[in-house]
Amino acid sequence: MLFGGMPSLMTTMIDNTKGHITSKDNMLSISTNLEVKGRNILQELDEIKHHMLLLPRDQELEEKYPELKEAYDAYLELYRGVQIARKMMEVNE
Repeated sequence: MLFGGMPSLMTTMIDNTKGHITSKDNMLSISTNLEVKGRNILQELDEIKHHMLLLPRDQELEEKYPELKEAYDAYLELYRGVQIARKMMEVNE
C-alpha cells in the first residue's frame, strides 16, 4: 500500500486539469502540470537542470584565458558521455 493506507492501484481524476493522478505499487504518476503555491514545479526543475548540468560558454573569458576553452571542451565531452549513459540506462529499463 502506498502512503500507508491507499490501495496498490488508485486513479483520481482532477477537475479542470484534464489530468489524473495514478498510484501503483511505489510509484505516483501525475499526468498534468504540477503547481505548488503558484510555482510550476516542472519548469523549475528544468531550470535547475539547465543551470546545473550545462555551463554556459563565455567567449570573452575564453579569449582572455585559453585554458578555459580546453576545460570547457573537456567538460562538454564528459557531459555528452553522461547523457549517452543515461539514454542507455533508459533503454535497458
